[in-house]
Amino acid sequence: MRPEDWWEARHARLVKNEESFRQYNNRRMEQEPVDSDDDEEPIPFLCECGDFTCVQALVMTAAEFADAHAAADRFVVLPGHVFDDVERVVEHHGGFEVVEKLDMNVDEMWREAGGGEPNPSSAS
Repeated sequence: MRPEDWWEARHARLVKNEESFRQYNNRRMEQEPVDSDDDEEPIPFLCECGDFTCVQALVMTAAEFADAHAAADRFVVLPGHVFDDVERVVEHHGGFEVVEKLDMNVDEMWREAGGGEPNPSSAS
């Protein structure tokens, strides 16, 4: 495999993992008895990092969750769970960070990784 192909495959795997965790968190949010703009009730979510073995929790409010996912290329991760070669931290919070993909077409990478059509709630 050529180095460029390896990097593209790695990036696609990371995006697929992150998008899967985001979809889980979206379903989790739908089950919460709070409005999406609630900024008081702490809610546990899964870290949306690209590490498929990570199942660690992070805590934020529904409003923080909605704000963090205002763009399709943003994910919430625990501090230290950033893959610097594919994303950058755009927000620091007490127990989590918001990362943004570096110049990538997240929807296209998700489809190429076998994920089908992206989640409409994550589209920008």
